[in-house]
Amino acid sequence: MPNSAPDLAIANIDVRFDALKALDDVSLSVDSGEIVALIGPNGAGKTTLLNVVCGLQPSDRGFVRLKGADIAAQRTHMRARLGLGRTFQHARLLDNLTVMENVLVGSYAANHGTGFISEWLRLPAANAVVRGERERAAQLLAELQLLDFADVVVANLSFGHKKLVDLARALMARPRVLLLDEPTAGLSVAEIDKLADVIDRIRGTAAIVLVAHHMGFVARVANRVMCLVAGRTVAHGTPQEVRSDPQVLAAYMGT
Repeated sequence: MPNSAPDLAIANIDVRFDALKALDDVSLSVDSGEIVALIGPNGAGKTTLLNVVCGLQPSDRGFVRLKGADIAAQRTHMRARLGLGRTFQHARLLDNLTVMENVLVGSYAANHGTGFISEWLRLPAANAVVRGERERAAQLLAELQLLDFADVVVANLSFGHKKLVDLARALMARPRVLLLDEPTAGLSVAEIDKLADVIDRIRGTAAIVLVAHHMGFVARVANRVMCLVAGRTVAHGTPQEVRSDPQVLAAYMGT
């Protein structure tokens, strides 16, 4: 496995849903410290591409590699243990657990798989490993201004707060590649600014691919932008280059 391999390499991905080609020969590579934003109109294939990377959607052609290793045969939970983190447009949290417990699940799932989570959460706080993870979870919650909600059951949170808890849970796994699906959806302007600050702080620790429609947020955090339209890449470059690309303007404004 060569050290020069990018942290995430996606090559020639095709995905078909019956007669619809959801992804058509899509390729992308991202290194640690880079943030690549995926933009495009609804139905362009952005979330489908994230699903291919994390193992929720098989591809008909192409490959996905983490640091040079082909992960096609790895199931979703094994990809997480190899360093792949993911958030969702609609946060997939455990509604009957507290905010702190949900965040701790991110650490457990990445290191131990998905079994016996409830037993692990009940270990005494004096346990050194659990104590260290709780301290890290509290730090993440503080950065996201969620520490006051640590003991609140997730079912009682707003949509925006759930999105931030989903991000904290993903970060607990210390991912080398982080996929963020519409992280700004449902957030207030203040929460979007806070999210951008958090991403600025973690950008050196992971390769990040994010799906977003909020172009101000994209311009602030992304090194590169890739625009998908009908499953195909129509533009790829800096935020400034992509924003002025004629095909991107046509896709968004019909010009």
